[in-house]
Amino acid sequence: MDYCDNEEVAGSSPAAPNDGQECKLASSFSDKEVICGFDSHPVYLEKTMTKTKDEIVLIMGYPASGKSTFAKPYIDEGYYYLNRDKEGGTVAELAPKMTAAFNSGERRIVLDNTFPTVESRKPFIDAAKKLKVPISCIMVGATAEDAQLNACLRMIQKQGKILEPHEFGKVGNPNAFPIAVIFKYRKALEHPTKDEGFVDVETMPFKRYWAARHTNSAIIFDYDGTLRESTGDKYWPTKVSDVKLLPNRKKVMQALDKAGILMLGASNQSACAKGLATDVVEDCFDKTNKLLGIDIPYLYCPHRAAMPQCYCRKPFCGQAAEFIEKYNLLPSKCLMVGDMTSDKTFAERAGFNFMWANDFFSKKEKELKELCDSL
Repeated sequence: MDYCDNEEVAGSSPAAPNDGQECKLASSFSDKEVICGFDSHPVYLEKTMTKTKDEIVLIMGYPASGKSTFAKPYIDEGYYYLNRDKEGGTVAELAPKMTAAFNSGERRIVLDNTFPTVESRKPFIDAAKKLKVPISCIMVGATAEDAQLNACLRMIQKQGKILEPHEFGKVGNPNAFPIAVIFKYRKALEHPTKDEGFVDVETMPFKRYWAARHTNSAIIFDYDGTLRESTGDKYWPTKVSDVKLLPNRKKVMQALDKAGILMLGASNQSACAKGLATDVVEDCFDKTNKLLGIDIPYLYCPHRAAMPQCYCRKPFCGQAAEFIEKYNLLPSKCLMVGDMTSDKTFAERAGFNFMWANDFFSKKEKELKELCDSL
């Protein structure tokens, strides 16, 4: 299913309830790597450029996969660059512009766009054949999950935050788009082959390097079913009096706080979309923190738990991206603790380590110290 990401399954306990929650290349490069992308530096193993005088290179991949940055080494080598965001219009309209550029003397051309289908690539292959010039295809190897994190980081860096669903289209930025765009691409994607008419097709592996400022570690906690339970008739508290800490939470959390561990909270709260006031939700978080005796910074998704509409609902990684940027986190030094499969998937997409809540809070003091020292 395209929207299987919405499925929430209890982690270490099959009987645990679904939490139903929701968030607020130049030839001279040789074997070097081309570092590209946003502040987090998506990296693609370098493809050596051909030595031919005439060449067209088509770079394709998911939205927010780093295509334009991967095109930069070609641009630096003098390739004529065509991109719909830069040129405007439709993708198909780039084909005649490519022909015009070639006929005007631009003998090496690089294009980047999503180009998801055989049909979307065909006009460029046909034009290249008429021009009698070889055309090759490079598919950027970022996955849909990589693209989600890239899109979130890009939004934070360009817009200052993860956009709300109703804000897309209002910011005038083609690089800020709803999460459904990524799912649509995944569904439409037809992988390129030489049979289409390319002289070469290559997929460039994805590897992420974080900027030097990302050095900090943290433990990120889910709330419902991880730190607290509800004494009411819902899995999550609907009033402050419903909040009850789960066993051993206060002792462990205070020990972590004493050890100087940065602790953060990431939660889904779809009850907001069902009418529960956000101030009540936040009062419940504050009551949880008060019972723990620790002021834990938290984020939560208030959106519904149906088809994906936001980046902030776990298992999507919007909340993680906000924490990474705000606290200069290095994901490999961070740990997510939760009770749902969505928590585990959230951690994987962000690059966090993961531990089930029951396992984490049953550790002895020495084991917790060793765990914290490893971060």
